Amino acid sequence: MKFDKNTVIGFTLMVVLLIGFAWYQNGELKKQAEAEQARLDSLAKVEASQPKPAEQPQVTSENTATMAAAPNDSLSAVAVSDALNQKYGILSSAVQGEGRDVVIENNRIKVTLNTKGGMVKMAELTDGYKTYHTKENIKLWSDSLSAMKLLFNLYGKGSFKSDEFVFTPSTDYADAKGSAQSVSMKLLSADPSKYLELIYSLTPDSYQVGLKINVVGMGDDLELGSKPMNLEWFAAGLSNEKGISAERARCSIYYREMEEDRDYLSETAGDEYVSEKKVNWMSFKQDYFSAAIVSQQGFNAGSLLQVNIPQDSSRTKFYFANLGIPMNGGASTSGDLTFYFGPNDYRELKMVNAEEFDRIIDYGWSIIGTVNRWCIRPLFWFFSSFIGSWGLIILLVTLVIKTVLFPITWKNFMSSAKMRVLKPEIDEINKKYEGKDAVQKQQATMALYRQTGVNPFAGCIPVLLQMPILYAMFRFFPAEIVLRGKSFLWADDLAAYDSIFSWSQNIPILSSIYGNHISGFTILMAASTFLYSQMSMGAQPQMAQQPGMPNMKVMMNLFTVMMLFFFNNQPSGLALYYFIANMVSIGQMWAIKKYFIDEDAIRAKIEENKKKPKTKSSFMQRLEEAQKLQQQRSGKK
Repeated sequence: MKFDKNTVIGFTLMVVLLIGFAWYQNGELKKQAEAEQARLDSLAKVEASQPKPAEQPQVTSENTATMAAAPNDSLSAVAVSDALNQKYGILSSAVQGEGRDVVIENNRIKVTLNTKGGMVKMAELTDGYKTYHTKENIKLWSDSLSAMKLLFNLYGKGSFKSDEFVFTPSTDYADAKGSAQSVSMKLLSADPSKYLELIYSLTPDSYQVGLKINVVGMGDDLELGSKPMNLEWFAAGLSNEKGISAERARCSIYYREMEEDRDYLSETAGDEYVSEKKVNWMSFKQDYFSAAIVSQQGFNAGSLLQVNIPQDSSRTKFYFANLGIPMNGGASTSGDLTFYFGPNDYRELKMVNAEEFDRIIDYGWSIIGTVNRWCIRPLFWFFSSFIGSWGLIILLVTLVIKTVLFPITWKNFMSSAKMRVLKPEIDEINKKYEGKDAVQKQQATMALYRQTGVNPFAGCIPVLLQMPILYAMFRFFPAEIVLRGKSFLWADDLAAYDSIFSWSQNIPILSSIYGNHISGFTILMAASTFLYSQMSMGAQPQMAQQPGMPNMKVMMNLFTVMMLFFFNNQPSGLALYYFIANMVSIGQMWAIKKYFIDEDAIRAKIEENKKKPKTKSSFMQRLEEAQKLQQQRSGKK
């Protein structure tokens, strides 16, 4: 193998850039995580050090009942009641009491509400989805670091959060998992005709939870005409998959503004967005699962979305949303919302009444996503309906794709064969014009192609036509949940990396780029890629290397080595697909060369074409005119 200076310099620069980028990104992520943790710590310190007013005791729902039950204390129950009335007005009676959990569930999810605030506390999937490491039910966020609350104003009293009050739950909701369930949580006021009611509804066999917000008789008290009610939601995503790095790279906030396409915040760094239009829906995407909320009317413009990266490895992302809730006007108002707590399964997401909600699954942009949604995914579903082995399904999908692409592959091989037949004549032209005007040499070469009827670009077009499918598969495997938890050979999860050898010690630079394991399917894929590239370059005519250009054979070999690093942390199903695709391509190449391509017949056809006069195409005419113009300018210089 011959290394020229340009090849060595090019490869060295690629390696330096790869290592430098990984090191820089790792440092940036660490800085963002430390900054977010420092922000949370500072907020906790500020709240803890907040001074208490000397003229008035701190009134909370926890100490009110204790103070009222102690008549010998300096503060009497009457004084406590006056303090509550002064601060909370008509809602003062709802401050006292302890919060308790209220659970509604069906055969798919278990949703825990809490009377302290009346909002959702936890959502747990109970239909078979488990975490990779602990094999427990999937929980969509950490209950210890997460909170959901309503923010509203009370006339003359200021702003409040719903978790400052205790809601009164209804007692008539069903406990049976198979029954439709509805539970009401009421924030009662001093006036029985005025209250805030949250009605949650859960239907059987569904991941959707309806929320109806009724403000009865107190729309003016809550100043809803001028100051909207907001939903504030903070969630810390839990790590559910095999590798935290790959999982984090697919976690973010996805959203859609009215009359706009689906969009999302950065998946690799901290990011935030203030909506310019009404927000139709918003999702805390947790790799293969989502906690989302939908408003048919649209959350108010100016809603805030924010995502950050935690410092520890047990949580994926910190999610935050402040959404302006649309409410009907008047003293009695209402607003309808829908939660989705479930997997990022296309069929389930399509059942949610929200445009582009299924695009929480990121199959890729434009034509790439179209190929995945309408070609690749239906193929997997079709074979999975009667085949249980997902390794065999990947094999069959690969065979179908390679069969469909075979005409393009055939065209590519035929073009290579024609170029091999013409190589002696092209070598003669190169020798004839060696050291002379390059434009004249190019004109002579193009004249030969035109005379023989050979298109030098015919081999490039088939490759370009295959690229959408090749890249579509790269986006499909990390996004499709049906592969999650499916095993094949030594791979225990085709949606995560496989490992034939691993180690726990962190190796600087190597661990951040390559990982702490060796993927068996990646090695097979790289080996088959190397073999295919050697056969492919052997089938191509060996043209003289141009001065200053890198050695393509060396570059292909270096590319194969780089694939070992890039694919080591990718889903094992992806590496398995590329390995099978390479082996099929190798078989096709061998069969075509041995049984289907007759270079003597091709040579005879070319000689026959030479005897026929060829008219120049408009493209060739323009190309030659451009070459002549360039030659004239070179002569003047």
